[in-house]
Amino acid sequence: MGFGRDLRNSHEGLLKLQDWELKLLETVKRFMTLRVKSDKEYAALLLSMTQQTEKQEACDYVSTVSKSWSQMIRQTEVLGRVMRSHADDLNSGPLHRLATLIRDKQQVKKSYQSLHQQLESHNHKVTRSDLEKLKATYRQLSRDANNAKEKYREALAKVKKALK
Repeated sequence: MGFGRDLRNSHEGLLKLQDWELKLLETVKRFMTLRVKSDKEYAALLLSMTQQTEKQEACDYVSTVSKSWSQMIRQTEVLGRVMRSHADDLNSGPLHRLATLIRDKQQVKKSYQSLHQQLESHNHKVTRSDLEKLKATYRQLSRDANNAKEKYREALAKVKKALK
């Protein structure tokens, strides 16, 4: 019966798959964390740059170049705010859910290992106790057979003695 032998290897395979998934999720989490950090730093630098530039921009002369420059500064400020907002959204949304998923998968793996251990222990105990019961039954039946054989010999000896 190959079914039981095939299942032994499936346990190790399932554990390897769970480990691989957890490692992949941890890698994705590290990447997302670094992405949030770098996006926040970049947004902070953009906003800092625009604030410094706005302080220096106090001139009365308005030209096409100065209008273009002001527009570029405003767009850079908007970009900095959008990047900060997206980084915050990424941190509070997907990254938070990913951390929860990782925790859940770790708990599922721990539960699976615990249940597998319990099943293995129960299977071993049941197999061992069933084997011991069968051995005890065999010994009892063997004794009964020997007793019956002995009684048969005694009865046969009595019959032979009576016939002589």
